[in-house]
Amino acid sequence: MSCIQDSLPGIAHRVFRKTAQNNKLCLYLGNRDVVVSNSSSTKIHGIVLVEPDLLRDTKKKVFGQITLTFRYGREDEEVMGLKFCNEAIMCLAQIYPPHENAQREQNTPLQEMLIQRLGSNAHAFSMEITHLAPPSVQLVPAKEYNGAPIGTSYDIRVYIAERADEKLQRKNIVKMGIKVVQMASAPPPPTPTPRSDQPKGWRQRGPQATSEKPFLLSDGKVTLEANLDKAIYTHGDPIHVNISVKNTSKKAVRRIKVFIVQHVDVCMFSNGKFKNTVASDECADVPIPGNGGSLEKEYLLHPIKARTKNWIALEDSLGSAVNKSEGTLSSTVVCVSPEDRNVFAIYVTYYVKVKLLIGAMGGQMSLKLPFTLMHTPSNTYPAECKDASCTSLGPCLMVDSKEAAMTSEEQCTNNLAL
Repeated sequence: MSCIQDSLPGIAHRVFRKTAQNNKLCLYLGNRDVVVSNSSSTKIHGIVLVEPDLLRDTKKKVFGQITLTFRYGREDEEVMGLKFCNEAIMCLAQIYPPHENAQREQNTPLQEMLIQRLGSNAHAFSMEITHLAPPSVQLVPAKEYNGAPIGTSYDIRVYIAERADEKLQRKNIVKMGIKVVQMASAPPPPTPTPRSDQPKGWRQRGPQATSEKPFLLSDGKVTLEANLDKAIYTHGDPIHVNISVKNTSKKAVRRIKVFIVQHVDVCMFSNGKFKNTVASDECADVPIPGNGGSLEKEYLLHPIKARTKNWIALEDSLGSAVNKSEGTLSSTVVCVSPEDRNVFAIYVTYYVKVKLLIGAMGGQMSLKLPFTLMHTPSNTYPAECKDASCTSLGPCLMVDSKEAAMTSEEQCTNNLAL
């Protein structure tokens, strides 16, 4: 990774670079995030630097492809040729020489700047995947694991061959991980929910729900109402949960617990569903007595990764395995309709659950408030570089602050294997 000085004074761009084992093929990317929405996806723009001696044979061509890798099992359990991994080519392009039927696209300012610096052996390319591509999600097992990352991941591969489907040698391949993310644009339409009289000061801004629990052998009931301050949260935002409890029964509410659950659905398997608690809090203002007792309280929850008994979904680490003490929680991955379920997709949802425990054999009651945890343009893209080692003359614009922790040049190791 290096900083390239722009034509504008005092402005630099963060560029990702990776070199093949033969040191004759180099890939440059200005962005490793592909943003998909309901009807479109952003393009990957890059530069390939090729040594002239690799193309002396006129039959040789430079190809590029975006590959989806879905790993559904631990690498250390693969024996006797068994592979818990599937691959699918999402995009294939002939970079050099350009195909005669290919549509010529205008180079971006960053590509023009790199071509001026690298010379005539640098070739620009643009690649795009379908908006139906499943977002990148990495699953971390409950037990310690240091193998290849499990889940849905993507990478861009550039290689030299006579045909696109030719068997390749590692020395002629360069591979760099990329990430496909869903972007939050607007909150979903609210679902009408029958509610009782709202207390004074009640804020109806996000998801809301109401639950009532009557009793068979006694009069009165317990009414629980809860809402969130908004429907879509960005990573790092606190989640405000407002609850209101009214107890007109003769039983006391002994315990109130509020927690956030991450629900993961691996489409490839019918039993690939599991849940994890990523934040929790308990109310100390109990018990709530019967015959008119009430409580109004606001909880502040911060969803974070923690030790869990099940597999947990985290953000894709771009080709390296992470443990539960590293990385961030995965963004919400939603399925528009059951007909659009992708076999390679891992759907992740979040919801707040409020649970009440009622004494004197009253049982318990609960309700759920679903919400969306996603990236937005304000927290995913341009951010000022705070890296003291950056040698740029001005503010360094980087795609994501997490990317800045990478080495200046990634060497081709096990990531080059097809």
